[in-house]
Amino acid sequence: MTTIGFYCDPNSIENNAMSQLQQYADKSFVNKICAFTDIHYCSEKALPVGVAFETQDYFYPLITGKDIGCGVMYLKIDKQKWIKPFDKKTHYKALLFSHQKMTDDGLGGGNHFLSLEEDDNAVYIICHTGTRDRGIALHQECIQLTRDFSLAYGNEVSFVHKDFLSHNFLSYYNQTLDYGYERRKNFCIKTLIFLQNANYIACNKAMIDKNYLSANYKNLSHNDSINGIEYSLEDSVHNHLRFIDNKIIHRKGSTELTTEKTVVIPLSMSRGSLLVQATSESMAENALHSCAHGAGRLLSRFDAMKYWKTTLKEKQRKAFKEQFSELLNRSGEFPSGYIQEFDFAYKDASEIFLYQPYLKRITHTQPIVTIKYSEI
Repeated sequence: MTTIGFYCDPNSIENNAMSQLQQYADKSFVNKICAFTDIHYCSEKALPVGVAFETQDYFYPLITGKDIGCGVMYLKIDKQKWIKPFDKKTHYKALLFSHQKMTDDGLGGGNHFLSLEEDDNAVYIICHTGTRDRGIALHQECIQLTRDFSLAYGNEVSFVHKDFLSHNFLSYYNQTLDYGYERRKNFCIKTLIFLQNANYIACNKAMIDKNYLSANYKNLSHNDSINGIEYSLEDSVHNHLRFIDNKIIHRKGSTELTTEKTVVIPLSMSRGSLLVQATSESMAENALHSCAHGAGRLLSRFDAMKYWKTTLKEKQRKAFKEQFSELLNRSGEFPSGYIQEFDFAYKDASEIFLYQPYLKRITHTQPIVTIKYSEI
């Protein structure tokens, strides 16, 4: 059995998730496996979410499920360029409508989001989404790849030898990851332009392309300017396989972390996000250059709904409705998908630094407005 690197409290891991984790630690070819603070059971009966592991010659193409290439990007703007507070009554619905035109297939379901957040010095546009239909198509290719290798191997297995991969498959895999990156970039850049157009961010409005929602900004650099306003952005992926020399790193709900790169760890839609960096190359290497991709669920989606209905007092529910009034439906209630993402459903953020000491806090952003999952 491969020794498990626990970057979390192992006693807090639910039994079914621990069982899954141990099963993978026992698998052939797994050299190292790490569990992070947001580890939780995966109903697909494979690897828990919140895990990374390393193999050498063989790899497990199905561990990410259908959400291949999912990640989080942030775009940062100097707060001195911020003109006025965001007016939810005036512009929330306009932003909601506009974001549906920013890409072909929306943010996706679950905990995907597009948010506007801030700290004392900057405003951040943060997007959590993946590759959508292309990820699903790639997952089907991975299923077929595993079947084909099983036939060649003479036994039904869940792994594939790296030499069995064709150049076309690797190219297709990397193109799919690039597609997720491009989608996040378009969400972030176009939200920036929306805010410029709505007079929230100082800019040269004469430069704004009237057709910006249908444009593709994938080739803009990470440190650039648009319509006269400078920005910086950074991206990280938490669901993928990374082929590096003779190693294959598998990440399922664990953020790829490299030295000097700032990554986002979303906490909840009512607590904002942490931006963190690695403090030590050697410690990050021991953790497979990975870290948590969120605070981690404290309550399942079912239990979060039960908590909302039976544990929270009316006064507390009213406070949420006042804070997120723009999300209420015509009956004055939240759709269940929003309730499941409130702060009470997630773990305390202090565990992130307690059990991942190689991380340092760059900032903790506070939410201004959030758009949740959307299907197009």
